[in-house]
Amino acid sequence: VVTNDEHDQLRPVKPFPGDQYERALIDMMCVAGKLLTPDDAPYARQVGVPRSYLADLYRTGVLFVEKSRQMRVSWLACAYLLWRARAFPHQLILVQSKKKEDAANLVFVKQPDLARMSFMEFHLPEDLRQVKYPTHVSEGRMIFPNGSQVWAIPEGGAMIRSNTPTVVFSDESAFQEEFGNSYTAALPAIKGGGQYLAVSSAEPSEFQQLVGAA
Repeated sequence: VVTNDEHDQLRPVKPFPGDQYERALIDMMCVAGKLLTPDDAPYARQVGVPRSYLADLYRTGVLFVEKSRQMRVSWLACAYLLWRARAFPHQLILVQSKKKEDAANLVFVKQPDLARMSFMEFHLPEDLRQVKYPTHVSEGRMIFPNGSQVWAIPEGGAMIRSNTPTVVFSDESAFQEEFGNSYTAALPAIKGGGQYLAVSSAEPSEFQQLVGAA
C-alpha cells in the first residue's frame, strides 16, 4: 500500500513509513472494530496503551484520535477502511467531513488516482484491484465485488440515520459544527456492533468536549 507525499518532489508515491505509532493506531482501530481482541494488539501495548483502554475500545466501538497535522493519521484511517471493505463482505463505511467534497477527497474524485482511498487501490498491483466506480456517480463512492461500499457524506446525522453503517469515519471532527448530531445518530449502529472513528486536529468544539469528558 502506498501514499502520496505532496512534499516530496523526487519520490511522491511511497509506502507507509510503518512507524511504531502507526502500527499502534492500526491496532486500536482494529480493536475498536472488534477485529482484534485487547490481548491481540501487540503494537498498541508496546507503546504503552493500557489493556483497560483497549478493553474500553473493544466494548464501545468508539475511537477518538487527537492529532497534530502531517501525522498521516487520516491516510492511516483510509488504509484501514479500504482493507476492511476489501476483506469483509457487505460493509457499509461512511466517510464524513464538513462538506461532501472534503469527504470525497478521502474516497474517490472522478479519477481513481486522486482521492486517498482510491489512490491506494489504484496503486495496488493490477491483479489485486477490486473496486468499481459507479458511472452515474461522479465522486464519493466506491463499490467492491463482495458487496461492501464506501460513501462520502457531509457533516450531520441525516445520512447516518438513513442507513445502518458498519463504520463511520469522521475526519477533522472538531471543524464540523454538526459533529454532535453525527455521533448521536451513529449510536444505535455502534451499539449494534458498529464502529465510530473520529480524527481531528485541535479546535474548540464538541469533539474536544467529548474527548475531555472521557
